[in-house]
Amino acid sequence: MSENDYESYFNMCMAYLDIGEISTKNENNTGEYQNAVAYQLYHALELFVKYLILKKTGNVKNIHDFSELFSEYDSLYPDDEYRIEHPFDFTSYEPCELNVGEQKMYENHINKFKPKFMDQHLRYPPDNRTGGFSYKIDIDYFKSIKEKLMTIYSKINC
Repeated sequence: MSENDYESYFNMCMAYLDIGEISTKNENNTGEYQNAVAYQLYHALELFVKYLILKKTGNVKNIHDFSELFSEYDSLYPDDEYRIEHPFDFTSYEPCELNVGEQKMYENHINKFKPKFMDQHLRYPPDNRTGGFSYKIDIDYFKSIKEKLMTIYSKINC
């Protein structure tokens, strides 16, 4: 794969962000619609991280596990300027001590609806294996994440 081919990952990422941004303008507030909008962000971030891993290592990542992808990304780009905060990261979750039993509820939920398969939670209707996560991502968030990714892209490619 040539370096020019790497750019297709970035270009697809930007396309998913554009689609997500346009989709936020629709007033449909059903959970299914909002999760489909969130999927645009999820897939854009997945492609962006795969692009940067590919750019640094020359290796195509054929996985969809966000925690694994972001772990490798974070090790390759450890500086704070490359940090990407996103709503699919549950590693910094801390229960409110006022909510008795919240930690156990959180653990049960994560064990049942594994974030490792977040793409499936967002792409399919809820059942006994999918669902459990609800998102409403507005246009401003899409714009801010796009700006952040463009800033990182510029630093990597200058």
